[in-house]
Amino acid sequence: MHRGIYGLLGVAAALGLAVSCKDDPTSTLRGGPALLTLEFDYREVVIRDSVKVTAVVRDGQNNPLPVPITVLIPSSCTAGIASVAPTPAAPLPITAFFLKGLAYGTTCVVAQSSGLSDTMRVATFPARISITGPDTVQSGSTVTFIATYFDALGNPLAGLPAPTWSSTDANVASVTATGDVSGKAPGQVRVEVVGVGSPEAGVTFGRTFVVAPGTFAGTASATTGAPGDSIKYTRGAGAVFDADTRFTYNGLRTFLSGLTADSVKAIVPGIGTTSTVPLLMTSVGPTQIAYRSNFTATTASLDDKYDATNNDPSTAPSITANGDYYIIESGTCSGGANTDPGDDCDDFFRVANPSGVDTLFARVQLDWFSGSDVDILWCRNVTCTSVTTGGGATLSNPEVSNVKIPPGATWYLWLNYFEPIGVTKDILRVRFSGLP
Repeated sequence: MHRGIYGLLGVAAALGLAVSCKDDPTSTLRGGPALLTLEFDYREVVIRDSVKVTAVVRDGQNNPLPVPITVLIPSSCTAGIASVAPTPAAPLPITAFFLKGLAYGTTCVVAQSSGLSDTMRVATFPARISITGPDTVQSGSTVTFIATYFDALGNPLAGLPAPTWSSTDANVASVTATGDVSGKAPGQVRVEVVGVGSPEAGVTFGRTFVVAPGTFAGTASATTGAPGDSIKYTRGAGAVFDADTRFTYNGLRTFLSGLTADSVKAIVPGIGTTSTVPLLMTSVGPTQIAYRSNFTATTASLDDKYDATNNDPSTAPSITANGDYYIIESGTCSGGANTDPGDDCDDFFRVANPSGVDTLFARVQLDWFSGSDVDILWCRNVTCTSVTTGGGATLSNPEVSNVKIPPGATWYLWLNYFEPIGVTKDILRVRFSGLP
């Protein structure tokens, strides 16, 4: 009994399934080609390299069909940019082919079958770009660096768009759109190119080199000297001195005066050796050329021409005229004090107002180059028991002080070299104005 009931239920289920299949609304879509698709709409390939791409024909139910597909580059797209070559894809019901880059450019690939087609855009690019050029460029000279594209096999490519050039420091070396590199300030720098490449952001490459100063071809009024000496330099061919020209003796920057396009005077800093040291001229002229020369220090002493008298207010030299005065200060000078017999942390100058009538308005500007601090103070008597800052004693560089010296009084300018940061010597310019 139970068996009969189960048998009847099975027949009913079978009939129901048959009715259901017969009424499947998508059954007419199965079997015939309805859609052809390439794996990509857009594909990039490196020149002389190949990538595998597939194409497939599907029926209306999206089932892949094992029908033949023709893959070609049509005449409507640029020839010679890429090629296609079949490759096995079994056991999958698809068509596979290799897309190979031949030359730089864009083209397309078309797949065709059973009246259906699909198109894939193709772009080909170099594998890399490289720069050739010297390891050293002399300041003031221009050298052409060469950028070269290469394919996947390392062969150079020609006829591609020019890359974009740049310099990591235009103050050291500049570069034009065609790769002409001009050396300026001494130092290490890198030029870089960005060229067409895959991805479309491009391929990049950089070359690091050194800019070396050229040899100064001018003349000097002296090639030897001591701290505080003034040396006149007259330019050679190509050199033009200007407002931002800098002179550095053995790494110590110094002050310049009497500047013209043809000549300039440099104050010898405290070199601290009797050997021949390098002299570097930088930022010369509108193209910022650098030159090298030599200078021989005649003494290892750091004493300037005032040091015989200006370390004590009682023997301080008198300042009677406006202008620039140059001194050397040196030592550890921790807390602004002489901590060692060899330190020169304090220098003094005498400024008198002998008129007996009018108040003397004195202005002092003090400049230096190091990471130290130099303070301006004024002693109103020779023992320095009465001290005023007169607006000085700040962290500013330059330090500026303005004071009113009463009629008949003599004040003493006190220059205090204060806590140099990794600097043991420096040249200072004391600029007086306001004197009668």
